[in-house]
Amino acid sequence: MALTELFLDSSFFKALIDDRDEFHSLTKSTIDAIEKGVYKPVSTNYILDETLTLIRIKSGLDKALQFGNFLRENRLNMRVIRVHAADDAAAWEWFIKDWSRLSFTDCVSFAVMKRLALTHVATFDQHFKRAGFTIAKPAPTKSA
Repeated sequence: MALTELFLDSSFFKALIDDRDEFHSLTKSTIDAIEKGVYKPVSTNYILDETLTLIRIKSGLDKALQFGNFLRENRLNMRVIRVHAADDAAAWEWFIKDWSRLSFTDCVSFAVMKRLALTHVATFDQHFKRAGFTIAKPAPTKSA
């Protein structure tokens, strides 16, 4: 049986690293599923950049370094996709839809997921559902 590739979004990473985040406890079941081989984790260099910056601003340098070391050790055996120029161009088509609070990084994620035929995402961001992707359970989502 082939593993389902699971795209990991910055909202998932932020909740994972911040034990005060309202969704922190929900990330544990997804990590368990990854460690048990249910999912093969995938993300992009844009998501990792966004997450490191977000964690540093919201939680401080120590938490950002903790997350950076977690990534560098690659304990999840995560595939990191480098964004192509064509992904940026496709992302622009999503971005001009002008959905409420839609970030360009989300648009790039949509473009990469479409290019790689990824359907499942670990996120707490409803924009992914609106864009046609399946939000991995059991994690509920918060409104965008």
